[in-house]
Amino acid sequence: FSFTVPPSGCVDCKTGDWHEYLRMDKMVDTIIKLLTDSLVQCTPTYNSTDGNPIPHSTQFLQALPLPSILALALATTTCLATVGLAALQIIYINAYVTHNSRRSLIIFLASTAPFVSMTALVSLFMPRAWFFSHLSGFMYFTLALYVIICLLLNLFEGRRGIQTRLAEQKVSIETSTPPFCCFFPCMPKLPADNRTLGMVEWMVLQAPLIRLLATIVSLFIYFEFNTDGFNALKVIDFLALPSLLIGIYGTHILVTTVSKLEELSSYRYVVVFRLLDFFLAFFGIQHGVFDFFARAGAFGCGMAHLPPLETAFFWKNVLVTIESFLVVLLSTILLQPSRSSFFDKHPSCRNVQSPTSSTVTKETLETVN
Repeated sequence: FSFTVPPSGCVDCKTGDWHEYLRMDKMVDTIIKLLTDSLVQCTPTYNSTDGNPIPHSTQFLQALPLPSILALALATTTCLATVGLAALQIIYINAYVTHNSRRSLIIFLASTAPFVSMTALVSLFMPRAWFFSHLSGFMYFTLALYVIICLLLNLFEGRRGIQTRLAEQKVSIETSTPPFCCFFPCMPKLPADNRTLGMVEWMVLQAPLIRLLATIVSLFIYFEFNTDGFNALKVIDFLALPSLLIGIYGTHILVTTVSKLEELSSYRYVVVFRLLDFFLAFFGIQHGVFDFFARAGAFGCGMAHLPPLETAFFWKNVLVTIESFLVVLLSTILLQPSRSSFFDKHPSCRNVQSPTSSTVTKETLETVN
């Protein structure tokens, strides 16, 4: 039995029989090739003067087939809608959030989806910019992880405020949270003291710092070696992955623990966190998925002079713009000013103070009585 993958209309593709890759003596070679090269060998259809196999935007757009033009139009429309909804959110945030520092943190989080969508749209029109677009998006996400923890600290007026409220409610720090709870389900609970909270906060802070360093090194390698440096870039991404996982883990620990406090529910803080969490998960996972399928030959020899890998990322970025719009749409519906105490100046909002302030007021009344 023999099955040969069709070349998808690309006469320059040379594909072997896929059953050969399933033999044990070929398995290791196939895995290495998927990580470092491609199972489909194609002759470049674009010859540039600078040796870059990725075409300039002009040549790329002129050669786009009709389905890709429609996808590009859809991505542009959804990006504009995302930016429009985000601008409306920022107007409401400026109008109805009292605290300056809290307002700035919320605006940063509200800008996540439009920023990621715009960088993806730029790379759709300028395929040579896809790598910078991906790095910029990941950098913003890691910063957003720390910003959402800063927002939590702001609500409780600092680490001491969280420690006080957890001690009053006799709540311990829950360490059995994603992404490590799947592998270590019986992780212990830690005391909610200032030292432990500081350690968890630093777990989150190190993620954007390491990502910034990895981004700078990756840009140097890309500008120097261009597409020839992709193997080194994969190594850098792999080395930076534990830092990102630790940052996500620290965020989950703190949010899962503090979400047990009743006064946090009126802010719908967990909704904000879940939207960011799922958005980051989809953004990170789908990059690897599209990379794998491109190297496995799912996109043939590419389209519109694009190599297979860049063709895969074209469709990935179309998907990113749609996801960004869905995130903004959901946040607009779920975090209306009438439903979240973040918008403390809104007429329909309940008169809710910060958690620590309400605690102090309650203790004062009990003392007077």
